[in-house]
Amino acid sequence: MLVVNPQLVRTGEETFWDVAEGREIRLGRALTALVRQFAVPSTVDAAISSLGAGDAATTVSSAVEELLARRVLVRHEPRAAVAGRAGGLFRSPVLTMAEALGGDVADAVVLGMPYDVAVTYRPGTRFGPEYLRRVSGSLFQYRVVEGVPSGMHDPVRGRRVLSGVRLADIGDVTGTVFSRNGAGFDAVEQVMARLAAAGRFPVLLGGDHSITLPAVRGMLAAHPRLGVLHVDAHADYAVARTDDWREDCHHGNFMSWIVGDDRVERIAQFGIRQLTEQEPYTPDKVIRWPGTTASGAVSTVLDGLPDDLPYYLTVDVDGLDPTTMPATGTPLPGGFSGPQLISLLEAVCAERRVVGMDLVELLPDEADRSGLVAAEIILRVLDATLGRGRR
Repeated sequence: MLVVNPQLVRTGEETFWDVAEGREIRLGRALTALVRQFAVPSTVDAAISSLGAGDAATTVSSAVEELLARRVLVRHEPRAAVAGRAGGLFRSPVLTMAEALGGDVADAVVLGMPYDVAVTYRPGTRFGPEYLRRVSGSLFQYRVVEGVPSGMHDPVRGRRVLSGVRLADIGDVTGTVFSRNGAGFDAVEQVMARLAAAGRFPVLLGGDHSITLPAVRGMLAAHPRLGVLHVDAHADYAVARTDDWREDCHHGNFMSWIVGDDRVERIAQFGIRQLTEQEPYTPDKVIRWPGTTASGAVSTVLDGLPDDLPYYLTVDVDGLDPTTMPATGTPLPGGFSGPQLISLLEAVCAERRVVGMDLVELLPDEADRSGLVAAEIILRVLDATLGRGRR
């Protein structure tokens, strides 16, 4: 398997900077498109198939050889000591991408994106994935007994949580330096696309909220019609946009391109409460439940969510009230309590087909309180979509 050289930083549409050697690498449009196929570890055959270049396999193979010679692509050599280790979210096993996609290994696959290049206020969410993995094991411990995930007993619900649900963690998208809206976003898009196409439930850990844009783009590759469930204190868009998002996408406007994508047929926003100069633009496909108004109104919420759509869930932790979630960069008062949000998400996920999720904008908290609240949101969503909460 081959992968983009992790020592390269994307500096333009068709240019890269080699950090190790201090040189610029210029590629044409065709080679750049081919490089994107290896943002995550992949085989040449998989790249040919993804590009729909079956009749030009020899040309693609020659181009790959050129990229290898120029050190743009390198051989992917996962460290065996990491694979299989129970160091993932909820102490799930850490697998390679190939292992997570193969056989009946996983129902849900966790991916981290330690990226906060696009924040506009407090940085630090790049430490969110590591923080969540560390604290989540004190909430839920993934175990397999006689080949079957055992889950854990929940005394409040009177049943086992995530019994029979297979979890895996493939680690983080990595880079010596992340360029804004660069190769790391391409990697997220490709990983999400391949996980979704393989029938896995992707769980993306952020990172700032801009990473949701490549995540949704990846999900659209597997689900050409999609709805988005958006928990946030901020609407994160002003207008619908269809221009080049690489120019100025950040965590406060990434939804502009999601709103502008015709393939996204419904957007439901929960928790919005930011004060704005003017009344916000709200196209027909966007429905909004400001503040905590969705709490206790599940039947009305469901009426606005077509049941023939698959949905992607994105949770900005500032959708929670700062008394519940102080560890975020742009908190606003008046948000959900933990139980309120979990109750809403469990009900929606049990009644609609949710096919993936992310949780973003979490800053490490020395007391671990915020991390545990965030981990429980993920746990309850997984149980509602894949576990007995769904059945």
